[in-house]
Amino acid sequence: MFDKDKQHAPAAQPLRSRKREVFCLEVAGECWGNNTEAYCRAFGVANRDAACASAARLFRDPAVKARVAWLRDQSVEEMGVDRAWILAKRKYIAEHAKNAADRLRAIESMERSLGLDSPIKIDLTHQGNVGVQAMAGVLKIEDPLQFARIMEAVRAKREAEGKTIEGESVGDENAARPA
Repeated sequence: MFDKDKQHAPAAQPLRSRKREVFCLEVAGECWGNNTEAYCRAFGVANRDAACASAARLFRDPAVKARVAWLRDQSVEEMGVDRAWILAKRKYIAEHAKNAADRLRAIESMERSLGLDSPIKIDLTHQGNVGVQAMAGVLKIEDPLQFARIMEAVRAKREAEGKTIEGESVGDENAARPA
């Protein structure tokens, strides 16, 4: 019965201790994630060191954790916000923000939310048995000589096509080389 009806779940009922209930309301509300501040507000404590230890001990209580989780779920449900909505807003910021730092922060938070910030390991093998492993922009070359031959072939092909290599124009012998 409790699993099907959210209103009758144990976490839906206020805690017996009024101060613990206020603590849960603060953690799930204005002090979202700042348990020390929530404890100071709920219990009227001025010593933040003692409040930090007491808040950590109180938050280990399963009833308190369940109540905070239920209150947070309720506030998210009342706002009509879900993961897709938040990602859409972050995408909009990443595409339209005037400040480059805001765009970058939006992209980074989307990356974390989607789990794309973990390194990707790619194992590439060329026909010439050159094994190259790449992980988040770092290359590990297993046979440097064979890889150098392949890169030289790529460079020769680009030069033949007249494309730019390493920031300089191909065919311009007098162009300054990077240091």
